[in-house]
This record gives sequence, C-alpha cells and structure tokens, in this order.
Amino acid sequence: MNGRLRKARILTFEPITNVGRIETVLHHISVFRSDPAVENGVSITSYGRGQLIGVMYTVPAHGQIDVALNIKLQCVTPSDVIALNNMIKGMLDASHSHKFEETESTNVSGGLGFFAFWSGGVSASYSDVKHTLDGWGLSAEDQRKIVNGMMEIAQNESTFNYKGTIYNRDFDYDVTGSLFAIVMDATIQQGQYHKQLRFLAPKVHLNTNDGDSLPVVGTLYS
Repeated sequence: MNGRLRKARILTFEPITNVGRIETVLHHISVFRSDPAVENGVSITSYGRGQLIGVMYTVPAHGQIDVALNIKLQCVTPSDVIALNNMIKGMLDASHSHKFEETESTNVSGGLGFFAFWSGGVSASYSDVKHTLDGWGLSAEDQRKIVNGMMEIAQNESTFNYKGTIYNRDFDYDVTGSLFAIVMDATIQQGQYHKQLRFLAPKVHLNTNDGDSLPVVGTLYS
C-alpha cells in the first residue's frame, strides 16, 4: 500500500454535528434554490466530512504509513479557493484577521479559514450568513465584492494529488479507517442569477472504524 498511487472519489457525505466523532454517514443530497427575496448573498446548503471512497488504510501499532492517492472531484479549483480565502482575509481588520487565522487550526475548517468563516461549519441560510459576515466587520460593499468574486469563478473537475503520512502514536494495536476531507456546498445569488459551487478543504484526516481520529501530515493543496 505504501508508495503506490491510489484513486479515490468522494461519494458519501457526513454532516458535522459533533466534531471528532463519527455520526451516521449519509448519501449527500442537496437541493439548491434561488431566493427571490435576496438580491446578493451566499447560503451554505451543506457542510460536512466527505469520505474518500476506494481507500482504506491500516496503520500498525505505534507506527506510521505513507500514502499516495489522487482524487477527482467536480468543484472549485484550489487556486480559486486560495484566492477567495486571501481576498476575504484582506478585507478584515487586525482583530478579525487574527480570529480568521485561528480558525485554521480547528477540525471544522479543514485547514483553511475560508471554510469556517461562513457559518462555523453548519448549513446556513442567506440571512444567517449575512449576519455572520456582519459580525466579521464586513461592510455591505465588502460583501458585494465577495459575492462578485464567487460569481466569477467556475466549477471544474479538479484532480488532487495527495501524499502524506498517517501516524498511530497512541494505540498499541493496528488501526483501520478511511480518509475524510471537509466539503462545503454553497449557493451564490446575484440579482436574478444564482450559482451552485462545491468547495473541498485542503486538510484530510483518518477516522477509524471505532470512531477515533488519527493525525495525518500532508494536504490536498496549499
């Protein structure tokens, strides 16, 4: 298994209801709707852990394994995610920018402040997201710029080549599990137009069959 490139796909989706534990893995079904009452805005239609189907790993007791795989997913490209992340961060004042950076170390962010920024890791309506953005200190003009930026990007099939190391430092027995990554679906509305976008966070983690989580070094992109 070590050193071989394996193919994976994100097929199942787990809403984040209790970070750090495995809940029931559900098939991911999203319904996207425009809202005639909203002129400009973003709604988070789903947010959770996407399981990388096609790969299972067993990590020996107090050991580690190196993994390599590629994932193909119809989603926003990594370069566009990074550009949006940097644009938003650049709009924040010093205190909110520090808070934005702090979110990157949380499980719910998937390693990038952009993901936890919108709703803290849950689905959220247009009005809920606007309330959150107001709380970040963003003006109406800033929020319009964000919507404009998201409307301009396209969703394409992206390939993520991942190489990393999974560590089993705490258990004196072999551990088997699957890799997960944060997936966020959003609907962006601008006037009479709306767009659905899927975002994949860069950080992955391994959840074991018993519900434990093992640290993984390496990201899908940076």
